[in-house]
This record gives sequence, structure tokens and C-alpha cells, in this order.
Amino acid sequence: MVTSDPIPESPSAAEDTCDPARRLADQVRGLVEDLHRLEPSPQQLEEASRQVAEAREPLGDSVRLRWYEVPDGDLDDAARERLRDEHREHSLYRGGHNPLAPPMTVTRDTDSEGRQIVVGELRTGRTREGPPGRLHGGFLAGLFDDILSGAPGLVDAGPTVTARLAVRYRKATPVDTDLRFEAWVEKQSGRRLIARARCLVEGEVTAEAEALFVSVTHRPRAQGQGSGG
Repeated sequence: MVTSDPIPESPSAAEDTCDPARRLADQVRGLVEDLHRLEPSPQQLEEASRQVAEAREPLGDSVRLRWYEVPDGDLDDAARERLRDEHREHSLYRGGHNPLAPPMTVTRDTDSEGRQIVVGELRTGRTREGPPGRLHGGFLAGLFDDILSGAPGLVDAGPTVTARLAVRYRKATPVDTDLRFEAWVEKQSGRRLIARARCLVEGEVTAEAEALFVSVTHRPRAQGQGSGG
């Protein structure tokens, strides 16, 4: 389940270079790729493990505050929006600060039919492999959920959550290939919105998805309140 947010402008290459959190996340992504791709000796693994443990020490122990964990009145609108931006940077699929993210670059565009669409572009390695040489279907479904979550923003639907997601796998989606996702609003009625998306490889559709979103009202957690179930 994904809560939709407005689609921020993707950072430029210069901004990426100046962002230490992105640089560190890229290094961790590279480490994961190397661990998956290479065949180091036990001694090399031991040495790498020691160096990684040492590299974690400078990070300290200060816990990052999420925007939804701040009680009403503790932050002004600008500070809350800054925390929301940081939250997006840690997204599981598009977050540049999240080493588990590919990451996916998300923008807006207009398709050949003249409708507004959300566009996601990424390249996945073999760490997301399912069948030999093919992207894992569960990971592909997660990518659809993420890119579809941007569709309600095309019609200013406000905060929404995914109520249903259906994926149709037309053919295998390869790894080590540039992927393009396109999502758009199909129908809106009251609090309910239906969006559709497709995954393309070199212009050919490999999978499609449809999602039902429901509008919600977010209430920041009060001071001392538990997270709940």
C-alpha cells in the first residue's frame, strides 16, 4: 500500500553529485551489486565485512524523524514539506537516499493521446532477478504500485492509498535493461480513483497494471502516541 504524493522534480546530475547521502547510497548499491556478481574468497569477505563495519561508525545514532511522526504545531509548513521531501528520498523504489531503491526517476509527460502521464525510468540489475535473466514479478508489481501512486496527483486528488492492485504479465521483463513505466488516471468518482500503467522495454509493453485508490485524510501522530497496528 502506497500513499500518493505530488511528483517532485527529479534532481539534476549536479545536485546528485553534491548530495552526500546519494553518494553514500550509490556506494552501498555498488557493494550489493558486487556481492551478488563477484565470487570473493572467504578472506576477502572477512576483510570487506570488517571495513563495512568500520564505515558504519561515522553515521552516529541520531534517528531520522519522519514527517508523519511530528505532532501538529511542532513544525511550520516549510519544515514539514522538507521532511516530506526527505521521506520521498528514502522511498523503496525511487528514493535516491535509499540503497535498496534502483532508484527510479519519476517525471510528468504527455503521451501521444494528449493525456497527462507519470513516467518512471530505471535500470535494474540481477539483484532483482527472478527467472533466469528476468525481473522478479513481485518486484515488478512493487514498481507498478509506486509509479501508479503518482497518478492521483495528476488530478489533484490529495492523499490516497492503494486499495487494489492487479498486474497482467504479458511477457518476461528482462534485467540489465532500461525500463519505462507510464501511468495515468482512467476514472475518478468521489473518493475512488482508478489508474492504469504499463511497463515498456524498447517501446514494447511487457506488463500492465490497474490500481484502485481511495482518498484519505492524514492525521499526524500526537506526542507520545504509539504507532498502532
